[in-house]
Amino acid sequence: MMKAFTILHVSILFLGYQTIIAQNDSIPTFKDCKNCPEMVIVPAGSVYIGSYEDEIGRKRGERDRVKATISEPFAMAKNEVTLAQYRVFMEETKYKSNQAYYKGEPLIGCNYYDGKSYGYVAEHNWKNPGYPQRETDPVVCVSWTDANAYAQWLSKKTGRVYRVPSAVEFEYASRAGSSTPWYWGTDPAEACGYANVGDRAFANKFPTRASFPCTDGYVFTTRVGRFKPNKFGLYDMVGNAWEWTSDCFQNDLSNAPVDGTAWTENENNECDARTPKGGSWISGISWARAAVRSRDGANYKSFMLGFRVAAKAEKN
Repeated sequence: MMKAFTILHVSILFLGYQTIIAQNDSIPTFKDCKNCPEMVIVPAGSVYIGSYEDEIGRKRGERDRVKATISEPFAMAKNEVTLAQYRVFMEETKYKSNQAYYKGEPLIGCNYYDGKSYGYVAEHNWKNPGYPQRETDPVVCVSWTDANAYAQWLSKKTGRVYRVPSAVEFEYASRAGSSTPWYWGTDPAEACGYANVGDRAFANKFPTRASFPCTDGYVFTTRVGRFKPNKFGLYDMVGNAWEWTSDCFQNDLSNAPVDGTAWTENENNECDARTPKGGSWISGISWARAAVRSRDGANYKSFMLGFRVAAKAEKN
C-alpha cells in the first residue's frame, strides 16, 4: 500500500510494508526494517553553528560562529546505533575491520582510559569495550570505516541511501534551532536531565577528570534514549558516546561548507582523520557542547566513540 504524509510542508512518499511510519508529538519517524535504526525527519532551515569566542569551555580550533542552511529535510537516527543493531550487521556480513596504525605500529584492540592514562588494550573491542554494556547501549570501539560500512550495508538492505552524517548535519540536528552551548540552554547544571556526560557519578570513579555539576547516575554508557530529547526528537546528541562524522578533519574551517555537505578533501586530498562530535559519558563541559569537535584517525577505535546514521528522507 502506498501512503502519503505531508510533514513539515514536504510531501514524502514511503512505499512498501517494510517502511514503518510513526508520529509522536508531531515528530515524524520511520524504520526501514525491524533491526534498522529509527529515523527522524529533520526539517530544512538555518541555524548558527560554531561557538562564540567567550563561550564556556570553548576549545582552540572550533569553528567561528557562522550561519548554516539546510535546504531540504533529511533523516537522522533518533538514537546512536546500539550494540544490538551493530551485532546484526556483523552477523549478516562477517565484516572485518581495517587495522589501525600509529607511527607505523599496529594498534590492536581498542583505546581505553584506566584513570591515569590512555592506551590500546588488545582484548577490548565492540563486544567488550572494557566496561559492561546492555544491548541497548550505543556500540563503541568502532572506527569511522566501520561506521561507513554499516551505513553502506543499510543502504543495500533497505534501498534508501544511508550515510555517516556530516559535521554540519550533526551540529544542525543537535542544536535543533538553538544558539546556546547545549540544546537545553546555557546552564551546565541542567545537563543531567538531557545527557549522559562526565557527571558527579563519573567523577567519583575518575576524580582527576573535570565534570558537570550534576548527577546523571551513570559512569559509563547507558541505554540510548534514556534522557530528554532535543526539539527535533533526537536523543543523546550530546554525551553517551562521541559520534563519527564524515568530514575530513581540517585545521582551518574558514572555507568549510555550511550547506550540510561533508568536507571530504583536505590539503593533500587524503582523509586519514575524521571529525567526531558530541562528546560522551567521559566528557566534561569543555568537551560536551554542540560546537565541539575532535580529531581521530579513520580506523581509530575508542571505548567512548560510536556513531549514528543519516539518510535521505525519501527512498530512490
